[in-house]
Amino acid sequence: MSLCALIIPIILIELHVLNLTNGILIYPLDDTYIHMSIAKNLALHNNWGISANEFQSASSSLLYTLLLSALFKLISVNTIIPFIINLIAGIILIFVIQQRLQKENINFTFQLIILLLVIFFTPLPIIIISGMEHTLQCLFSFLFIFNFCDWIGKQESNIQKSRFPSSLFLYGVTTCALRYEGLFIIAIACCILLYYKKIISAFALGFISVLPLVIFGIFSIIKGSYFFPNSVLLKSSPVQLSGGGLSNYISNILVDKLTLAKTGITALATQRLLLIIPLVYLLFRQQVKKLSSYKYIAVFLVICTLLQLSFAATGWLYRYEAYLILCSTVFVSILFFKYFKLLRLRENQMLLPVMLLLAFVLFFPLILRSTAAYTKTSQACINIYEQQYQMGSFVKKYYNTDTLAVNDIGAVAFLNESRVIDLWGLANMQVAKAKKNNYNTPAFLNALVNNEQVSIAIVYDSWFDSSLLKNWKKVATWQIQNNVICGDATVSFYAVKTNVASLLKTNLLEYQKLLPADINVQYY
Repeated sequence: MSLCALIIPIILIELHVLNLTNGILIYPLDDTYIHMSIAKNLALHNNWGISANEFQSASSSLLYTLLLSALFKLISVNTIIPFIINLIAGIILIFVIQQRLQKENINFTFQLIILLLVIFFTPLPIIIISGMEHTLQCLFSFLFIFNFCDWIGKQESNIQKSRFPSSLFLYGVTTCALRYEGLFIIAIACCILLYYKKIISAFALGFISVLPLVIFGIFSIIKGSYFFPNSVLLKSSPVQLSGGGLSNYISNILVDKLTLAKTGITALATQRLLLIIPLVYLLFRQQVKKLSSYKYIAVFLVICTLLQLSFAATGWLYRYEAYLILCSTVFVSILFFKYFKLLRLRENQMLLPVMLLLAFVLFFPLILRSTAAYTKTSQACINIYEQQYQMGSFVKKYYNTDTLAVNDIGAVAFLNESRVIDLWGLANMQVAKAKKNNYNTPAFLNALVNNEQVSIAIVYDSWFDSSLLKNWKKVATWQIQNNVICGDATVSFYAVKTNVASLLKTNLLEYQKLLPADINVQYY
C-alpha cells in the first residue's frame, strides 16, 4: 500500500508531463542537467566539468555525479538514469523505514500511516521526480542518525568498552559524499563521541567521512579552483569580520533565518521542526526516559536543523531540507503512535483540544509546503521543457560547436557539445572569483565574453546590469507562461558579435516553428 502511495503520484505527474512534452522525460530542475552534463563529460572525456576539456567544480554532490557517470559509461548517456536511481533509492528507503517501525513494535496499521506521512511530508515522490541526489541523501542520513543513536543509547553506560560499528563509517562517508550538508551530521556525531571520551572513534569517523571531500578539494585547488565547489561557495553568505559585518551576519541568522523565514514556506516549515521535535519529546519524556536513543535522535535533528537553517539553504523544489523533514516525521510519528495511549487523556479532558490546536499551528506550514510541492512539480517540468530544454535544443541545432555565454547552464551544456561560459559562476572560475572578491562588474563580464570569443549569449535580463547588456545586440526573447521554477520567465538572445546578429535572427525564426505554441516570442 505504501509503495502504491509512492509510485501512483509519480506515474500521474509523469504521464501529465509527458503528454505536454511530446513524450520527452523532463526534470523539474536545471540542476539535474548540470549533474548529467558533468557525468557525461566524465564518462566520455574523463573530465569533471560541463565542457569536455575544462575542469569546472559545479556539482555539490561528488558521489551522485560519480554514480551517474559510472552508469553512463556502463549503459549509455540517457536522461532516464537519474529517475531510475531515485526510484530504486526511494523504494529501498520505504523498506528501511518500515524495518525501523517493525523494530519499534508498531502495528501494521500504524506502520502504514507513518509511511504515508513520510511520503507526503518529505515529499518523496517529488524528490524522486527531481532526479537529484536528495533521495539517496534521505536514505543515508536516516541510516546514520538512527543507527548511531541506537548504538550510543544502548552503550551509554558502558561506552568506553564498546566497539564503534563499522557500518556507521560507511553511512558517514556516503552521507558526506552525497551532500556537503552531511558534514553537519558527522560533526554532531563526533561531538557526542568526544563527550563520551571516544576520541579515537570520533577522529576516525570524522577523518573517513570527510576524506572524499578533502581529496576532491585538493584536486580542485590543483586544477585552479576552490577547495569547495562553486555551487556551495556562491550559495553561502560570506562573513565580513570588519565594519559590523560579523554582527550583521549573526543578526541575519537569528532574525531572517531562524525567526522571520523571509525565504518562504520552506524555511518556515523547517523552522517548525525546532518546536515540534522538542515539544513531542517532552510530551513523551516519561514514556521514553529509559530509552536514550530517542534523546539522541531529538538532539541530532534539532541541532542539524539549526545548522541547515543557519549555514545552508531550504527550498528550491523543497529538496534541501527533505532529509530533515523525513527523519523528523519518522521520529515524531514513532513517539506519537507508540506512546499516545499512555498520556491518559481521559484524566485531563482539556489536554486533547489544546494538543489538536497546537498540532494545527505547528504542522500547517509543513502541510502547505508539501501541498505546494505536489501542485507545482508538473508545471516546473513544463517550465524546464519550454525554456531550458528548448534553449539546449536550439543551441544543438545551430551552435553545437560554438562558444556561448549562458547563466542557466544545465540543459544547454548537457544537450550539446558547445563550450559554455557560465556568466553566473557555477561552472566558471573567473566569474566565481570575481563574485567572491567583489569585482564582478559589467566591464569584467563584457571583457570575459570578448576574450573567450563568445558568439551569442542566452541570459535572463533581470540577472544582469543593463550596462552589460547594452554592449550586445539583442535579437529576441522567449517568454514562458505560469513560471514556477525558472530564474525568470523571459530569456533573451544576444549577438555578442554584431556580425552574427542577422544569422542568429534567421536561426531563431526557423526554430520558432519547433517551439511550444504558448511561448511568447518577440524580435528586436
